[in-house]
Amino acid sequence: MIRVACVSDVHTPKYLESFKDAIRKIQHERIDLFLFAGDMIYKGRVGGLLSIISIMEEFGFKFPIYSCFGNEEYDNLYEKLRDIGKNKIIFLEDDLVSIKRKGQTIGIIGTKGSLAKPTWWQAENIPNIKELYAKRIKKVKELAAALDTDIRILLFHYAPTYLTVVGEPKMAHPQMGTKAYEEIILNKIFKINAVFHGHAHRGNRFTLLKNRIPIYNVAFPLRKEITIVNIPRGPGRGSLLSYLK
Repeated sequence: MIRVACVSDVHTPKYLESFKDAIRKIQHERIDLFLFAGDMIYKGRVGGLLSIISIMEEFGFKFPIYSCFGNEEYDNLYEKLRDIGKNKIIFLEDDLVSIKRKGQTIGIIGTKGSLAKPTWWQAENIPNIKELYAKRIKKVKELAAALDTDIRILLFHYAPTYLTVVGEPKMAHPQMGTKAYEEIILNKIFKINAVFHGHAHRGNRFTLLKNRIPIYNVAFPLRKEITIVNIPRGPGRGSLLSYLK
């Protein structure tokens, strides 16, 4: 079993002090893996990442931290963010990484995710955005098929289901995420253990997809704390009891 911490949507500097208070409450030595689910900075202010790193260092957390990009980590800033993160924050852009913790192998697929309906700004400014989102779904499925680890985690920014965006205006759900990833998450061949996402500041904290796969909405404005989950080895529900604690 590994102990995973995950957070998103700190929007530094907006929630930075509250984030620091939340980090202070965690026993760093008990965390095996830390994940960021995007929007750790506010509207492209890349210097905010240095503040995040500084806080993680101050409280003794292990690097590297694995992260996907959010919509406020703008596409044209990816390389700059990677340079700032260096070996401390590793950004996964529709990518898969395999690591080892406590004698167990862990596969992490990181992606911004897709929207069922692009936002007005995206439709006006990003050519072929619908095709890009469709290709991303296909890519994540290919990555899931390539997983060959004891524990398998999907890390999104946008919601991969509508079940965790309930609480947001219903008409906005297609611009918060998409249900298209549910098929991948539920595919028994892929043996996904847990799914994390952010973006939905007013959504649900948690759902069990088909009473089987745990999906955690880790948006900091919603939870006001770091999400911590125990994930057992092998396919199954993950740690629902841990969540309820």
